Amino acid sequence: MFTQILTRISNWLTGSWLNLAVASHDWVVPALQTVHILSVAVVLAGVLLINLRIIGWAERSQPVPAVIDRFLWPVTIAVLVLLATGLLQIAGEPNRAIFRTIFWLKMGLLIVALGLTWSQRPVFAQRGDEVVTAKPASKLVALVTLTLWLAVIVAGRWIAYADPWAGAPS
Repeated sequence: MFTQILTRISNWLTGSWLNLAVASHDWVVPALQTVHILSVAVVLAGVLLINLRIIGWAERSQPVPAVIDRFLWPVTIAVLVLLATGLLQIAGEPNRAIFRTIFWLKMGLLIVALGLTWSQRPVFAQRGDEVVTAKPASKLVALVTLTLWLAVIVAGRWIAYADPWAGAPS
């Protein structure tokens, strides 16, 4: 059933003007991939700095909420760029990603990583700007969050090398 729904979506995308706009120009897909990768770098850098601060391995003189405030906005903007470039890449080659289990694993990991990343702001905002040392539970969440973001990146690269599942259109 899931494959049938995805096949319909893929067929619709393949016949759309968006597919034509992306797939008919040789430079569009490499440009989208470049912007996507640069946005991944922004997300990873911001998430790394936020979580290393929570753990206590970076920017120890700065209050945790100040570091979160400084880096969460660039991360948010980069995630929106990732969403746009990812959707455009899928529109250009619908069968390349959506019929691979690793793609759906990446999406699941991404949702959890996003949730944990954005949940850190309200947790530390409630504690006040003077927070210099995070609780052990917050440090554990920070480590898990970092691990999830790294898994999202690995899964994203793995999509290109994974085989589609059985019954998927070619």
